[in-house]
Amino acid sequence: MQRLLLKFAILSVSLLLTSAYAISICIPVFTENFKDYSASSIEMLVTIPAFSVMVMMLLSDFIAGKLGKKRTVQLGLLIVFLSVFLSIMSESYVTMLLSRIILGVGLGLINALAVSLIADFFTGNECATMMGVRSAFEGLGQSLLTYIAGLLFVSGWRDAFYIYFAAIPILIIFSLFVPAQAKVDTASAAIEENSENRKLPFHVLPHCFILLFTVLVSVGFYVKLFDVLADKNLNADPEYVNGLFTALAFCSMAGGCVFGFLYAKLKFYSLQLGLIATALSCVLLAISPNMFMVTVSCVLNGLAYPLIIAYIFSMVGKLSVNASTVMVTSFMLIGCNIGAMVTPWGYSLISTLTGGGSASVCFIVCGVVFVVFAVLAQLQKSKYTVE
Repeated sequence: MQRLLLKFAILSVSLLLTSAYAISICIPVFTENFKDYSASSIEMLVTIPAFSVMVMMLLSDFIAGKLGKKRTVQLGLLIVFLSVFLSIMSESYVTMLLSRIILGVGLGLINALAVSLIADFFTGNECATMMGVRSAFEGLGQSLLTYIAGLLFVSGWRDAFYIYFAAIPILIIFSLFVPAQAKVDTASAAIEENSENRKLPFHVLPHCFILLFTVLVSVGFYVKLFDVLADKNLNADPEYVNGLFTALAFCSMAGGCVFGFLYAKLKFYSLQLGLIATALSCVLLAISPNMFMVTVSCVLNGLAYPLIIAYIFSMVGKLSVNASTVMVTSFMLIGCNIGAMVTPWGYSLISTLTGGGSASVCFIVCGVVFVVFAVLAQLQKSKYTVE
């Protein structure tokens, strides 16, 4: 029982990791309240936590070295909780932006440690299983928090931020059942001491670009969905749109759960399936004539997203032959967070390059990009196979 509680306590931290996008339902209210700011600036209120997450991930090893991993996670959870008060009291764009940056600081402190703690306490097949379950917990947390945020939003947009109070029960569970000291992985430590493994893994950049665009499109489904509906004059009440956000998150969890099965059957082509399905979801969203097709595109994107993410991260071992595993993983995580952070500007840039194209046009361009990724991966198959 004690070991089961330890597993749940460590996994519970992952419930919060992608919660930054759970308040996407507030975008129309932000637009109304902060009229002096551009659409990209408004959308940045959803994506800016990714910036502070990325910064804190780079600092988390140093901070954990000073405080210990357990205290670092506890500090991160406490910061997530405290960010709520600034969010609900915000009357200006600047204070809301600051509250979101503070949220990202908390999430950044626990982001990398949510993964490394599993490796500290578990080994072999148990560790691998825990990694897969952790991805499912991440998707579960996002879907639940998105749904709850939608329910709270009905009472008032500020109430949506109360979802981050979830940090408190997680903090209590984590504090009670996770020991302060974990066993030391001496093998990993030896690898890190090897100077040959300290080379910067620039060979990982193509994989990082795939991760960047995958996250950019996934987050785009959250922050640009209102624009796409407006382009098409499709009316949808906030509850329905929040249902779409919840479906996106839930399907991401489901896709993560079936990835192992698909990979066992398809190997390299599980990546191709994810790339083509993402391209198709973008095109379907762009040409959708009704809410049914919009819903189908959201479901398809939610299912495809974890196929790409899980596959690329499963290549860490292969890509770490001439570089540190930690460094390769960090490069990949930075690629993901850059994709989330630049989403508003990314779509604005695509719009500018297409002569002021609408949000729908931007998604068609994204669809083409993923077709190109699939073609390049096929041509360079040896560089995109796990084994």
